[in-house]
Amino acid sequence: MSERSPGPENPSDSSTIDQPAAVAPVLAAGAICWRQGSDGELEVLLVRSARWDEWSWPKGKLDPGETLPECAVREVLEETGVQIELGVPLPSVSYVLPDGHDKTVFYWAARSRGNRPRTATEEEIAEVTWLSTRAARERLSRPSDSAPLDELLALATRTRLDTRPLLVLRHAKARSRAKWPGEEADRPLTGSGRRQADGVTGLIACWSPERILTSPWARCLETLQPYLEREGSDGVQPEVVPLLSERGLRNNPDRISETVADLLAGGRSALLCTHRPVLAVIVDAVAEATALAVRDQLPHQDPWLSPAEVLVAQVSHRTRGHRAMYRIHSVERYRPEPVRKLPS
Repeated sequence: MSERSPGPENPSDSSTIDQPAAVAPVLAAGAICWRQGSDGELEVLLVRSARWDEWSWPKGKLDPGETLPECAVREVLEETGVQIELGVPLPSVSYVLPDGHDKTVFYWAARSRGNRPRTATEEEIAEVTWLSTRAARERLSRPSDSAPLDELLALATRTRLDTRPLLVLRHAKARSRAKWPGEEADRPLTGSGRRQADGVTGLIACWSPERILTSPWARCLETLQPYLEREGSDGVQPEVVPLLSERGLRNNPDRISETVADLLAGGRSALLCTHRPVLAVIVDAVAEATALAVRDQLPHQDPWLSPAEVLVAQVSHRTRGHRAMYRIHSVERYRPEPVRKLPS
């Protein structure tokens, strides 16, 4: 995906006096929800706006303190009533609004989590419907909205559309090693780390991992706790894996690589929560399965990920003979927006 960063218009007078300030572009996010129809053909979900009578993909503007993936999931739910799991990112679409502002919309392919579509807000969305990709292309009001559909169809042709995510999460900010008097395994999060853990909860939910593997050390368990307690986490219980601790890294790094390979081959969405030193082995294992075209999007050096940062690798699976094969075709990285403590 690309983000266009518009600058100010160049006035004929080159003086800097009374020059208009650069106007930030409007950022928005949405998704193309897809499914296999009863005839086996690909179908996608479209909405018709009540105000403009235009057909488009469900989307909306970024709220303050919200990441783009969270915005996409929220807007699809608000406009269609459908809960989704994000898949491979699709091309963004940029255009100029009637008021002259530039707007960029970021899109993902997405699977429905089983909800029937409905118009969530009739004042905003007049109609929601599943259509064949051909019918959807004909109905789209804005020609530029065809670009993400083209990519979705190309992914389907190359068997790269139906993916499962592997999330790699570094625990949130923890107390200093030098200032913690207790055992290393018990070192907890700081106050800002707890706020990071709250903030990353919405990000994790965008991909709804079916398996969660975590180091048993306190700072990893505390990072996951807000997500595990949230409504809608589907009651997934974490698998505590001593191998993912720093002690596990020292004892048997090869088994960490094997664990990553097993998750990639398993065909289920998964999340690993671990520590900075362990990330070196995990990133190497992920790189082994990543297509060359996107391998440079992986982190290349220590610290690999910032505290509470999430790496999202989308994994496609196919069978050749009796052999199951998998490949990573997209890599994304996100950090939660800071959650500021409100004054009492």
